[in-house]
Amino acid sequence: MSIVGEATGVIGLLGKAWNLLRDRLDPAHAQAKRLVETFEAYGIARQQIPRLLPPELKLPNAAFSTPDKLKDKVTHELLDWAADHLAISRSWLDNVDEMPHLMEDHYKAPVGYRDWLAKRLELAPNVPRYLAVWKPLGQEIPSGHGPLCLIYEETTDGLDGTEFTRYWQLSNHWNLHHAPCLENLLAVIAVTRSLGILVLGSDIPIGLLQQLEAGKKLIPDVLKRQCGKWHPEDLIDPLPGQDTKWRQELWSGAQGYLEDSGIVISNLELDRSAAEPAEQ
Repeated sequence: MSIVGEATGVIGLLGKAWNLLRDRLDPAHAQAKRLVETFEAYGIARQQIPRLLPPELKLPNAAFSTPDKLKDKVTHELLDWAADHLAISRSWLDNVDEMPHLMEDHYKAPVGYRDWLAKRLELAPNVPRYLAVWKPLGQEIPSGHGPLCLIYEETTDGLDGTEFTRYWQLSNHWNLHHAPCLENLLAVIAVTRSLGILVLGSDIPIGLLQQLEAGKKLIPDVLKRQCGKWHPEDLIDPLPGQDTKWRQELWSGAQGYLEDSGIVISNLELDRSAAEPAEQ
């Protein structure tokens, strides 16, 4: 490596160290920085943020140009609005919580998913939505290992003809190699389909899924790195001639969780035609 390259590397490391130290010494700066960077992760440029603000929170464009300019203008009301608009943890914006995304984990209690999803349908009745099931790239069910992540998404109109999507996490450290996690996955898929919500699967590099579960990556940043598609619905409604003994065993376990929650899902609700999004 050249002297110039080495010097550049050292300067970069010093810059990162200074930024970390500054965030610790100046929580207001860290809070403003997190606010701006989160909007950017969701596809909203910092100069566009003022266009979204309600009248009582209006700020000039220049206020969002740098964290230094914004930090003295951040209020509890602004952070409350931002957390609600982005569906992000309010305490994470305060830099006191490690997990950025709102969590709806009803492990072994699928009735919790049914009630929560039904509430989302009531609160936002006419928006595209789906449940995303993320597994590590190169890993298969049931032989694989690594994180299994359930992400619920709702898409609305954004600025200037774009789309804006909010995300919720519906799993908390589920593992691909843990049979109860897979049984719960099947139960959630069945509940989701019965409500007319589409279920899609994606392959994600395992390191990114691990960072997501540790609160080190935001969902839209992870989504940019999806590497392939698969069909989670095949786990409860396999194609003709594609059924397997292990799938039947997982489905039997899932039915147990559904029955314990008082949920009865008919074969009609599990039919592939029932999975078409009711609101689209």
